[in-house]
Amino acid sequence: MLTNENPLFGLVLFLFALALIAIISAVFALIAISKLRHQIKEINDNFQRQNTSLLSLHGAMKVIAEDVIQHTQKQMTFARTLERITDEHSEMRLREVDSGLYPQAIQMIYDGIRREEVRKLCALTESEVDLLFSLHGQGSSARSTTDVEMLP
Repeated sequence: MLTNENPLFGLVLFLFALALIAIISAVFALIAISKLRHQIKEINDNFQRQNTSLLSLHGAMKVIAEDVIQHTQKQMTFARTLERITDEHSEMRLREVDSGLYPQAIQMIYDGIRREEVRKLCALTESEVDLLFSLHGQGSSARSTTDVEMLP
């Protein structure tokens, strides 16, 4: 062992040891900084990938939402068309002469029901109501209820 009694030698040895510890600490700090930079880069890369994925998902959701809206509009159009066809079919069935709507309308005219009510209740067109009122209304010769029941 070194047994030099020189106080300056002890101080130099102490400063050398302190400098060595500082260098070792600096190396470890640099290694830690390098690892942290690498981790930050990985986190940033992950963030970019997730951001890109999120934007893709947002675009896909927008397309899906537009498709849903378009599908809903088509479905509503289809429902309206179906309802209109059903109404037209019902009107056609009600308009059959054998169904008795004309005799029913004539009876309503004799009973004093207004034009609009006869048209709505019997599902007749304006022309049909006009014809029936011109033939069977207040201005025409009154026929009995039995005559109305005998109509085809």
